[in-house]
Amino acid sequence: MPHLIPLSRLARLVGTSRANLQKMAKSGELATFDGQVDLDEALKHFPDVKLNDEAELKRVEEIKEQALRKKPQEDLPDAHVLHERLRLLGRDYAAVSVKLSHYERTVGWIAERLAEAEEEGETEKGFTDAFMQWLRRELETTPADMERLQALLAKERIMRVINTQVTLLPGEQTFEVNGKESILEAGLRAGLPMPYGCSNGTCGECKCRVAKGEVVKVRPHDFMLSQTEQQQGYTLACSYTAVSDVSLEVATGGPADIPEQTVRARVRDVEVLGGNRIAVHLMTSRAERLRYLAGQRVEIAVNGKSRIVPAASCPCDERRLEVHVECHTPPDDEDLRGPFASLLRNTDVTVRGPIGSFVLDDSSERAVVLVAEGGGFAQIKSILQHALSLEHAPYIALVRLAGEEGLYQENLLKSYAGVLDDFRYIAFDAATPRETVIETVLNETSQIAETDIYVAGSSDFISVLNQRCISAGLPEAQWHAETISKA
Repeated sequence: MPHLIPLSRLARLVGTSRANLQKMAKSGELATFDGQVDLDEALKHFPDVKLNDEAELKRVEEIKEQALRKKPQEDLPDAHVLHERLRLLGRDYAAVSVKLSHYERTVGWIAERLAEAEEEGETEKGFTDAFMQWLRRELETTPADMERLQALLAKERIMRVINTQVTLLPGEQTFEVNGKESILEAGLRAGLPMPYGCSNGTCGECKCRVAKGEVVKVRPHDFMLSQTEQQQGYTLACSYTAVSDVSLEVATGGPADIPEQTVRARVRDVEVLGGNRIAVHLMTSRAERLRYLAGQRVEIAVNGKSRIVPAASCPCDERRLEVHVECHTPPDDEDLRGPFASLLRNTDVTVRGPIGSFVLDDSSERAVVLVAEGGGFAQIKSILQHALSLEHAPYIALVRLAGEEGLYQENLLKSYAGVLDDFRYIAFDAATPRETVIETVLNETSQIAETDIYVAGSSDFISVLNQRCISAGLPEAQWHAETISKA
């Protein structure tokens, strides 16, 4: 009987990356079934995995979480959710026990049928005894790899109690639900554009259908599902969590499907990036959260004056929002320089958005090459962090050409490159010829037809790079670009 588990869970079990497992599956080296792997297949490819020694793996994961600013895993699920998951585990155990009992009876039936065949002369004398001795010996002798399978399966079952995986249909995006999270909270933490309105069980905007698996209510809600909807498996993502691995039918949509929102936020910090560019770190109120996609822009209003600026943070950063603002010449132009150049901590601002359609294709599992020219780094940074959070791309490269303000926030990128095997960072100063940058982009992937390219920069740079990439074999649908302009 096969024991299938998701790639993300297997990656944690054997101490490798999900991207590495995807490479193995794509090459045919690792057999998968609807995005899952049989534990027997896993042991075949990872025979030396140390199932009982997690110290080094935990250390690496802590480094990654610190580098990516990921939220640490929540506490254990509450008692009700834990009870439901253990109930499901007990049901699985009972089913296996019943099946094992049936197999034992079947062995007895085999012996009786063979004995009858021997008496009727259909088999040779002594065949039944010899065969049954062999069969019992094989059943009673536990192969060495069975002990490892048992250890792996036991660990996987514990993981399943602590967290579960959700797959959104039809896009096949996946994310994990940790601790006390609702499905909606976990999906938004993963940076996925799940529909929602109030997020407190009142509006019903997060309604979705459970196609596979079980959910349980963890938050009260006023919105009432009709009896027909309940029978069809509909649930509210903001008020329910996953008991088992589940598949949900959710209309995630694209940039045009996200409604315009206006939320309040407060300045947490102002970071000088270089030249006249600053990063404003915002925190929205607990009752509000901006729904946007990686790569989009927002409008920030302070004291009646507003600017449309790129979001440089990942949608998975929850209430945190980082925007990059250029405050430069002419110095006497208050619309450009103030009030953004003199923002202080705890200043209240208004955020409207999202704006734009330059976004990450979160359903793609192709390699990703990101190209940032000057201030285009803000939106590329947002896409990079989201891509790293999703762990879908087998390889991600960032090629960066500095502007007049230099290569700001470079320590962050170097930390990514230091701890992530599948991320490469290549940087050029402002004096570098563009042809050098373009050649680097073209040489960064051995199969450009299997690559998604995202570029943010000046219009002439984008135009030349586009022509070269398309001529090299990049499909038009896998080219994504955003033209940036001063201020």
